[in-house]
Amino acid sequence: MASIKDVATLAGVGVGTVSRVMNESGYVSEEARKKVDAAVRKLNFQPNVSAQSLKSQKSGVVGLFVPVLNHPFFCALSEKIEHRLYESGYQTLMVCSQGMQEKELMVLSMLAQKRVDGAIFITHYNLGEINGKLPIVTMDRHFGENVPCVTSDNYASTKKAVEYLIACGCKKIAYVGGKPAVESEVSKRLDAYLDAVQEHGMAPRVLYEEFEHGKDYEYAETFFSRYGGEADGVFCSGDILTNAVYQLAVQRGISIPQQLKIVSYDGIMRDWQQKPNITSIVQDLDGISLHIVKELLNKMEGKPFHKSVVVPATFVAGETT
Repeated sequence: MASIKDVATLAGVGVGTVSRVMNESGYVSEEARKKVDAAVRKLNFQPNVSAQSLKSQKSGVVGLFVPVLNHPFFCALSEKIEHRLYESGYQTLMVCSQGMQEKELMVLSMLAQKRVDGAIFITHYNLGEINGKLPIVTMDRHFGENVPCVTSDNYASTKKAVEYLIACGCKKIAYVGGKPAVESEVSKRLDAYLDAVQEHGMAPRVLYEEFEHGKDYEYAETFFSRYGGEADGVFCSGDILTNAVYQLAVQRGISIPQQLKIVSYDGIMRDWQQKPNITSIVQDLDGISLHIVKELLNKMEGKPFHKSVVVPATFVAGETT
């Protein structure tokens, strides 16, 4: 296995020059940099990551928390975040935390001990008071004014979707969504729905309770037991729940969209299945992942960061309205 001394000898430079090239620190002439790069490729040199970490006080690892991995939205977003971290020179420690809050607390401890360089939270737990100085970024969650939060335009997008259902002739529109266990931007979807129906003099029909991922069909059953006989439109706050509502409606002989029009938030299922082509608010996962990693790197490097970033979503009409 080649050593840094082997690289220096082949390149005809000093060990210090090789070190500066590998760590991107200090001045190195362009000619010397090209020689070092060529020697690294020829020798297939692999730097000692552990030694670099001890010297720089950085692990090169970022923790990414998601509730579940067997969920299209979290799976797709995690993939994009991991890729952007990789492009920025970081490895990702994936933590699937639903049902095990201690996992999140463990990595928070690792973060405080500098065993990971930063953390991204896409989770549902109340972790108590968080040290705002720690390099943390959240999606939708609020950990305090010093922790950046990246989200989509939940209120504006949802209100547009409900207005669209009204324009399509719906007069009895229901809202079906999971209630976050902690303060979250997701709750603005319900706020927008309530404002829209109130402005049009309609009675609200709301199913807004806490339920676990994977229990979507049971939750959809609850919707039909409460409002299935009267609702002519429904806004669902997530694609998996929307799919459950759609499938149960078909099983009950309810014609979509003639008898029941459906709009979903997320839009991730459009990439997973062709039918049904559900009318959706499509979140910009490229934009969200970009801003999550950008704000995290800013905080990790002690640079100015945005406390709140709202990424616009796109309304896409489909076969369910």
